[in-house]
Amino acid sequence: MSMLPADIVLDRKIDMLIEGGHPLPRWGWPEPAPYNGATGTERVRVWQKNHLAWRVGLMPERSVCSVCEKRDAEQWHGELYFRPFALMPICRSCHARVHRRFRSPARWGEFLLTIKADNWVQTLLPEQLSRDTAIKLSNEPDWLGALSAFAAARQADQ
Repeated sequence: MSMLPADIVLDRKIDMLIEGGHPLPRWGWPEPAPYNGATGTERVRVWQKNHLAWRVGLMPERSVCSVCEKRDAEQWHGELYFRPFALMPICRSCHARVHRRFRSPARWGEFLLTIKADNWVQTLLPEQLSRDTAIKLSNEPDWLGALSAFAAARQADQ
């Protein structure tokens, strides 16, 4: 019998809370742009689920940024919005760079030179994933391994 990944177990717990009538946190900003195949509305829903999990004490503690490994991780980064709790602890500065990579691939490449070669952020492509690809990767038990393999294959094709 295989065990479900912890992030999927957490997602199911949060879905049960929502189905049971637990209110979602209110989103008070303009709708965000699409990201890796997820619509702005889907991104808002993931934010709400993440904040609900935090409010009820189910989110793990953040520690040091998983990218620069220097600053406190004040935020979480979700690369695949179809896997709401597949999150990486990240500082504000690194998080902004991750999201700006599509607009400035050259600066992204320069930033990656300052990060360890085996860091998860090295697997991120400078272009957005299609919706179909993001969903497919999200359905893999090891989403990060699947993302890494996809990125390696994509880079080999270029």
